[in-house]
Amino acid sequence: MAQKLIKLDTKSYEHPFDAKALQAFKILPGADKVTNFVMNWATIKWLTIQLAGSNFHVTKNSCPELFKQVKNIADILDLDRLPEIYTEWGYFVNAYTTGYDDATLLVIYSGAIDLMSEKELNYIIGHEMGHIKSGHVLYHVMAQKFAEIVANFSLAAPFIEPLCLALNYWVRMSEFTADRAGLLACQDLDAALKSIIKMAGLPGKFFSSMGKEAIIEQAKEFEQRYGGLADKAIKTISILDDSHPWTVMRAAELVKWVDSGEYEKVLNKYKGKTCSICGNVEVQDASECSVCGNMDKWI
Repeated sequence: MAQKLIKLDTKSYEHPFDAKALQAFKILPGADKVTNFVMNWATIKWLTIQLAGSNFHVTKNSCPELFKQVKNIADILDLDRLPEIYTEWGYFVNAYTTGYDDATLLVIYSGAIDLMSEKELNYIIGHEMGHIKSGHVLYHVMAQKFAEIVANFSLAAPFIEPLCLALNYWVRMSEFTADRAGLLACQDLDAALKSIIKMAGLPGKFFSSMGKEAIIEQAKEFEQRYGGLADKAIKTISILDDSHPWTVMRAAELVKWVDSGEYEKVLNKYKGKTCSICGNVEVQDASECSVCGNMDKWI
């Protein structure tokens, strides 16, 4: 079982691309007004009703094993509220979050549950919990709605498209932060990278022989072979409407974070220590107990 991270602060593991891209979106003219318009038209209510009516609702009674696994991940990442949990049929090695505030939902595809080891699934669930913890879900829903508006209402497209492109860029960058949350949840780089390999399409018959080195080597080769100006332009244009960065880049960014030592710092800082006087748990570098004031008696 991975260690619980006490009072985990999202800023401690937030990818720099994420924060910069969201700030760039928020300062665009009209961003706040469009946000309120999209959310006030009962977008979330539609989503929650559709899921509740068509997907399997996971509770501690209906599916206790999966419910316990999700709750454990929420506890590890110090999530203050457990989302509603649903499964969805589809042999995708993936999951997604949707909703807003009290109506946040986590949806896990059957393929992810069937095709992944426990630690790999912990990474996938942790990734989605990372979106919830960082407050990404609202903006992800908005990105989907903006795309629908651009596709279906040509008159609105010139006004919405700049916001759509900026928001899509941030959505992709937010995946790097969520990947870090996934690694903090499973606390096993091999499992995280194997999850990414499976998402990249490796056939099931080869799962038993795969290793993390393959995706790391592919990422290095990708950068070396396609690093020219024309290549960079092609990469930028071809991914403009995508909701996720390419899988090899996600693997590369995760490895960079571990190699930098920052991942280990987060684990060490938030692994927690218990006050031997009152039983309160504080972060590892706390100088005193916030409940009783103890300064030197820890477990």
